[in-house]
Amino acid sequence: MKLRFPLATLAGVITWLLVSGITLLLLQRLPSPQPMLAASLLLLLYGVCFVFLTQEQHPLGLTGRYGRLLLLTALVAAFTLQWVLPTGYFDYLAILTVIWVSLLPHIMSQQKAMILTALIVILWFSLQAYLEQRSLWISAALYGSFHLFAVLMQTAIKAETEARAELTEKHRQLLAAQQLLQLASRAEERNRIARDLHDLLGHHLTALTIQLQVASYQCDGEAKLQVEKSLQLARLLLSDVREAVSAMRDSSELDLKQLFAPLLQHLPDSLQVELDIAPKLKASSLNQAQHLQYLVQEAISNTLKHANASCLWIHAREAEQGIALEIKDNGQLKANWQPGNGLIGMRERVAECGGKLHLAADAGSLALQIWLPQAGVADV
Repeated sequence: MKLRFPLATLAGVITWLLVSGITLLLLQRLPSPQPMLAASLLLLLYGVCFVFLTQEQHPLGLTGRYGRLLLLTALVAAFTLQWVLPTGYFDYLAILTVIWVSLLPHIMSQQKAMILTALIVILWFSLQAYLEQRSLWISAALYGSFHLFAVLMQTAIKAETEARAELTEKHRQLLAAQQLLQLASRAEERNRIARDLHDLLGHHLTALTIQLQVASYQCDGEAKLQVEKSLQLARLLLSDVREAVSAMRDSSELDLKQLFAPLLQHLPDSLQVELDIAPKLKASSLNQAQHLQYLVQEAISNTLKHANASCLWIHAREAEQGIALEIKDNGQLKANWQPGNGLIGMRERVAECGGKLHLAADAGSLALQIWLPQAGVADV
């Protein structure tokens, strides 16, 4: 069974529901008037913010365009709750800030998250101590340890997730390299067989043809007729051998769909890839196939790491005696984005192939337009 939300999100939502239910229940039992409506709205605002923040592919997600603003809104809602609710009954509301700080490791380093967590704990219990006019250093120490534990656990979970993603990416790269090695091995064996057919069988058939031609001049009658028939068969067989050799040398298994297939394995469910390859489109050499694999592989990695996209489109077709490759996603570029090492490496590889690479912003996302000449890179 596939869950709609990650387990961490589900646990946070359940905790928020418990805190909200207990808070509203206690408010009903306290003498009127109580800020029931204000508390309900603030709790609802906090919960909605948390749910959106934990959505990976959403502008309001933690890494989305409005994620930081929504994170601040949730914190303000929690502090406002402490301010408007009657004192002495709702010490457990610090649980809301425990949930809040657990999101920090996903947008900043562990050190910054720990410093910000300590600051939040100090502000929270300083405000509570001011409202209740009593010392709360024991509660602050206990809840503070819970806050730091939440940050450390989420840091460890994030590190494990990143390590698993990196391992998956290396596995895809290994599958692609293994496929190229198999194709290179088959191509080498095919060329060896073609050479043997040409040098051995073709040589002997040529010699046989010459001998039969000489024999046809030295006999007559029924024997001459049989020799000429044998000569025709020998010539036909020699022609078939030459066609077979040419076909073996010209045949190619570098189909682009087959080349890109290993790169699309084991991708996260959050990323859907649409592959649109022109029928029977093939790379013209192993070197070109390797470069094409690298370009698509790097584009997928960039989408997973930086684009926060849910869809990736890969289109390839013949154009201007070459291969035109277009790769784009539905992610959102940062306003001040700059090409990183990945894009620089892609540009270098395209230049090595004698091709062209153009970067374009398409509806806020990055689109790569690549053209490689059909000749590819000269084999070494």
